[in-house]
Amino acid sequence: MPFRPISSCPGRRFRWRLRAAVAAAAAGTAVLLAPAAFAATGWTVVTVPQTGNNTLLTAAAARTGSDAWAVGEQFTAAGQAPAPPVSYHWTGSAWSLVPTASLGANTSGALLAVSAAAANDAWAVGFSSPRRDDESTLFEHWNGSAWSVNTSLAVSGEVAQLTGIADVSPGNAWAVGRAPAGTLLAHWNGTSWASVPLPDPSFQPGSGESMSATSASDIWLVGTSVNAAGSTVAEALHFNGSAWSVSPMAQPSLGTPSISAVTALSASNAWAVGTNGGSTLIEHWTGSSWSVVPSPTPGADPSLTGVAARGPSDVYAVGSSLPSINGGVVQGIILRWNGSSWSADTDPTTGSFSPLYAAAAAPGAASEWAAGTLSNQSLILSHP
Repeated sequence: MPFRPISSCPGRRFRWRLRAAVAAAAAGTAVLLAPAAFAATGWTVVTVPQTGNNTLLTAAAARTGSDAWAVGEQFTAAGQAPAPPVSYHWTGSAWSLVPTASLGANTSGALLAVSAAAANDAWAVGFSSPRRDDESTLFEHWNGSAWSVNTSLAVSGEVAQLTGIADVSPGNAWAVGRAPAGTLLAHWNGTSWASVPLPDPSFQPGSGESMSATSASDIWLVGTSVNAAGSTVAEALHFNGSAWSVSPMAQPSLGTPSISAVTALSASNAWAVGTNGGSTLIEHWTGSSWSVVPSPTPGADPSLTGVAARGPSDVYAVGSSLPSINGGVVQGIILRWNGSSWSADTDPTTGSFSPLYAAAAAPGAASEWAAGTLSNQSLILSHP
């Protein structure tokens, strides 16, 4: 099994446990529930083509109302050859399965982040693994007709994977992840990928959709760092078009904060989400500083790993939690900002194994999306 926790971050441990559960189910018989069985006011389960394998969707991105992506990984049964990463594409009327690039015989892989700058320019990143405890960073590019692997920056080792991506334009993209030497930040200049120094060497990217950009001069990267006292703190990095710098985040008075995902609406409006001491954690950027905004905590041991917005008064965050401190089936959680406060949305799959990992929305689009897994099948939720 290629997945391991890569830090002590609670969000990472939570996601690793869910991936382990999906992979373990592939060795036996998964309990599959028909998507049509779920319906609720607001969010609904979208009928999508299934892969035939246990599948986990870990990332999503929406460029416009008719151009969105969801990507992830597949788990085959014991004794079968590994399956390639999975990708779905929305063209305005339906989601379709789109083949990803071949990684070679007996090589497994996963796509953990996706971003698109144009209909013929999208990047998806993650890792490939030819054998246990040996991973390589994976860059895949969409040119409008097919995915292909880009090998201009290849980092290998026991922990080498890319977890975040922001595609600004065909000649400008950023990716982040982990390498044996620590956090890896990489830049695409239109020809090749190259590593870039971090302003804080102890920074670790969030476990969810940790990068977001409104322009080439307004890019956010969120995660955690370690302060002078040795404590884990929430931290954001910002790129102003010429350099990356640390943007201190607000620190909860108690707990151990972990920021997983971010979405930027403008230079003066961004949201970051995560977890802290058994509660959800949401922070807001107003153009000058980050502040903690009160948010509900449905269930127990929550982990918010995705956040997206159609506008300043239409922001939502997704993730996973347990029904109670006594355990139970892992399920998705959805929180919504209406312009004045955060509240819990109704997840139509409550009661099923249905963690959510990613959120995707385009300004003014007819639908917003959430992605994850439903009883080990591909899960995409839609909200009008």
